[in-house]
Amino acid sequence: MTVSGSCFCGEVRFEVTPPFLDISQCHCSYCRKLSGSAASAFLLLPRRQLRWLSGQKQIREFERESGRSSRFCMTCGSPVPGVEADLAAVPAGALDGDPGVPTGVHIFVASKASWDVIGGYAPQYDESWI
Repeated sequence: MTVSGSCFCGEVRFEVTPPFLDISQCHCSYCRKLSGSAASAFLLLPRRQLRWLSGQKQIREFERESGRSSRFCMTCGSPVPGVEADLAAVPAGALDGDPGVPTGVHIFVASKASWDVIGGYAPQYDESWI
């Protein structure tokens, strides 16, 4: 069963195919800026499990001097999947359906916002889990 996804305006559309391990939440300052919230939530999966349906020409990328980048729809600004090497990072909030997996890990919690209270039972790592 595939799960479809899209940006806010619907120009960029994609689908992802299971299996999904879990949803990761990153609490670093970059992800807070990119998401406008306490953390970014994403599925990390093999590139072959992501299929673009439309709107790839609408995608723009911004890269900081540090090398950190974001990909977004140029019409509405929504974050969209990013692909590097053999991995795809799919924003969980861009999914139109339920991927059927819980949050499995919180990363970069050492730099989380002071007002961010992390709940649940997923493991928390000061930096990355990789």
